[in-house]
Amino acid sequence: MQMFQTGKDRYPSQQDEAYATINQRTLAFIVGLVALGLPTVLLIGAFNPVIDTCFRDSISHFYYAPFWGGPFIGALVFIGTYMFVYQGEDKHGSEARLSNFAGAFAFGVALFPTAGHGCDALSFRSRALAEFAPDPDLLDLIKTAPTDDRPDLTFYFELTSWSATVHYLSATLLFCFLAWFALVVFTAVEEHQRNPDGSLKYTKIVRNRFYRICGAVMILCILCMMTYALLAHLTDLDLSWWAANNMPFWFEATALWAFGISWIVKGRFFHRYLRDEAEQRT
Repeated sequence: MQMFQTGKDRYPSQQDEAYATINQRTLAFIVGLVALGLPTVLLIGAFNPVIDTCFRDSISHFYYAPFWGGPFIGALVFIGTYMFVYQGEDKHGSEARLSNFAGAFAFGVALFPTAGHGCDALSFRSRALAEFAPDPDLLDLIKTAPTDDRPDLTFYFELTSWSATVHYLSATLLFCFLAWFALVVFTAVEEHQRNPDGSLKYTKIVRNRFYRICGAVMILCILCMMTYALLAHLTDLDLSWWAANNMPFWFEATALWAFGISWIVKGRFFHRYLRDEAEQRT
């Protein structure tokens, strides 16, 4: 090997090596655990008596929650970073390309927050984006126009006028790519996953069932949230029950749980279960 080698073969792929395959599955398992744990941790955090906060309308609104905004951003940056370094196991590199897109959208969700505090309580603790100036009147919340006998605090929970749009677009595309992973990429069949008669091996059949269920759940959650968004913008229907029951949180949590399970299965439960015979020998 030349010391100053150039060209496309400078960094040859090592995906056929056993250690490379194991590392990719470990990566998938860890990403799945983080996705599975994020809504669970936020759900526990919303009702803990130590750090007082409210049960936000959506997972995205936890960006403004004291302390819990850190785990929210950290988990998304973690997932986004590992999506960028994840190379996949397919020979054509489609997993790596798709994971790069998913990583970019995960960063978009983390860096561009949604708008609004997401709390229904009359009194709550939250992190706000306030503009400090010598004139204290600029910080007087009383002068904001009230909505339903409450001050309109949207201005203090909005990074920019367009950040929420970028946030929701990134979140939608992120879940679409993750659903594509589960439904198409992860269900692809390699030769060693077939029996001599051409049928799929049992472990691959079970894994594909997990993948398809998780992908379908993610698609269903996306469609439900998109349906609400369309109804809210195009009709005069009373949809106050949607936020009052924290429906965005539950749909986002369900989609994240499905995403997490699909990647945990991809990681073979830390190399312990649902492995093919060829994988057990490596």
